[in-house]
Amino acid sequence: MKKININDVIIKPLITEKNSKLTADNNTYVLEVHPDATREDVKRAVEYIFARSNAKVKKVNITKVKRKPKKMGKYEGFKKGFKKAYVILSDGIIPIYGSEGVEKAKKDNKKGLKIIDTEKLMKEAEKNIK
Repeated sequence: MKKININDVIIKPLITEKNSKLTADNNTYVLEVHPDATREDVKRAVEYIFARSNAKVKKVNITKVKRKPKKMGKYEGFKKGFKKAYVILSDGIIPIYGSEGVEKAKKDNKKGLKIIDTEKLMKEAEKNIK
């Protein structure tokens, strides 16, 4: 087993509708992690990197996503496989896209994420350009 730098354990957050719902309802974050990372590595990395937001890890589950065949015209290949971790926090947050809406929803005792009015934002952007 080779040693992994604590900053290299977490590759990126996986942001999908399903993962956003998990974050809002169960305080569970889904992260893509290093292929050699263990549960303890992920726990230490999350608590170290997100120490400012008081993130305390309750539980970590890890799964491997297998590579899948992909065709593009006459070419064939594979989408890469990766390892992902489901991190359940007992305290604090991981400040990724949408976390502010999750915290506000928790305070208001509402489920779901903050809804952004894109039409309003586009109109404001057009006013700023002119």
